[in-house]
Amino acid sequence: MRIELRIATNGNIAQAITTAAAHFFSGSEARAWANLGPFDERETSFVLAYEGSEPVGTVTIRWNPNYPLFRQAGIPFIQNIEIRHDLRGQGYGSRVMEAVEELIGRRSPQAGICVALFDAYGPAQRLYAKRGYVPDGRGACHRFTPLRRGEVITLGDDHLLWLVKALDRDR
Repeated sequence: MRIELRIATNGNIAQAITTAAAHFFSGSEARAWANLGPFDERETSFVLAYEGSEPVGTVTIRWNPNYPLFRQAGIPFIQNIEIRHDLRGQGYGSRVMEAVEELIGRRSPQAGICVALFDAYGPAQRLYAKRGYVPDGRGACHRFTPLRRGEVITLGDDHLLWLVKALDRDR
């Protein structure tokens, strides 16, 4: 069955967050709003991914992202991907990503994403590599700033590798 993307608008974002929180974000609307941040449908797409009538994932797309390299190059940023826990490891992440890339491909020849560096993000790292995402060439970063040789850090969620993918716009 095909993945259907339902994109929130300024008029229905509150209902979309309520629906998302029922299946994602540990059941917390506050966490869903915090993950979304400022919302305007012209700048951000909050997406619920469905298979039939069942929500299977959620994704946020930032059309004008904060990451300077992506913003300057006009590369949309795929952010906050979450697949329902009971569906993980069954290919839903790749299927949702494929649908999101198709959506982005209507507006841009590239998509960007980032992933944290430590072991808990291993499945996401593998998924993005399998889907053709490659490092943007700046190396590992602390948020937007590249790490330097010899720098000592305590690895956290904000130590990232920024990745890009050329999209097939002829789909």
